[in-house]
Amino acid sequence: MGIKLLNRFLRDNCKRSSIKKIGLSELKGKTVAIDTSIYLYKFLGENALIEHMYLFISILLNNSIKPIFIFDGKPPPEKRDLLLQRRQNKEEAKMKYLELLEKQDDTSIKSDDEKRDMQKELEQLKLKFIRVKEQDVCNVKELMDAYGVHYIDAKGEADELCAQYVKSGKAWGCFTDDMDMFLYDCPYILRNLSMMNRTVTMYDRNAILRDLDMTNKQFCEIMVLSGTDYNIHSNTSLKETIHWFYEYQNYVKNTHTRPLGFYTWLYRNTKYIEDYLMLLRTLQMFQCSDDAPEDLPDKSQNINAVKKIMSKDGFIFI
Repeated sequence: MGIKLLNRFLRDNCKRSSIKKIGLSELKGKTVAIDTSIYLYKFLGENALIEHMYLFISILLNNSIKPIFIFDGKPPPEKRDLLLQRRQNKEEAKMKYLELLEKQDDTSIKSDDEKRDMQKELEQLKLKFIRVKEQDVCNVKELMDAYGVHYIDAKGEADELCAQYVKSGKAWGCFTDDMDMFLYDCPYILRNLSMMNRTVTMYDRNAILRDLDMTNKQFCEIMVLSGTDYNIHSNTSLKETIHWFYEYQNYVKNTHTRPLGFYTWLYRNTKYIEDYLMLLRTLQMFQCSDDAPEDLPDKSQNINAVKKIMSKDGFIFI
């Protein structure tokens, strides 16, 4: 999801101190916004939605981390093409899964290695056509209510509301694996959660900008032009966009008049930008409101309710 190859670009061009693995204990006392859909799909893919959501919440609370779970609302019209593409990809993965499932019964497949490879491929395909149902969301919210943690239904995309909580100072950072989050000027982005090791990879966005020697505006313009969830049909790439950005910087250094903006310069001097107005609209979509989100009242835990919910999943509390 999000900008292709951005993670590799950042790791290749930024200091280790700007992108580093930290223990969750280092987030003690902090409030974090969480892009919940990321973990709904992840935990469903592990066939343990409620169990792993319970563990996730427990680990956060045990490390004195206050979570605010944000659920997606209605996607914007600009995301329609991406959603249609994802739906098609899910159907194709499901068909391949069913075909492979039939082959699994083939008696000619005898070696253990062949069987293991086939089972691994089946598991990978199954992950690709997972769907989060309304009942799944209701079950997770029921657990969160019982556990006394906050959740909010965003009007639109969850990542924008996550960024608002962080930018307003009501949250310190955001848990997400969506690379589009880097466009929302969110200071700390937390990816690659490992519940087993109690670690997460922290991206310090301000340090990243210093390492890249870019302003926030330049960074956002480059990333949007390289392709986001909202302009998936743009015939561009991060590598080529970076190339043109360096060409633009040479132009800025050598011009004796007021330099054009990056997009304007590209549009006038190259054929790289195909739809200038759509590009500007996409860039505008990542300018989240400066309005502070609502304050959240304290919620109380109901441990008996938690135990009752978890007992349905075979949990035994001692």
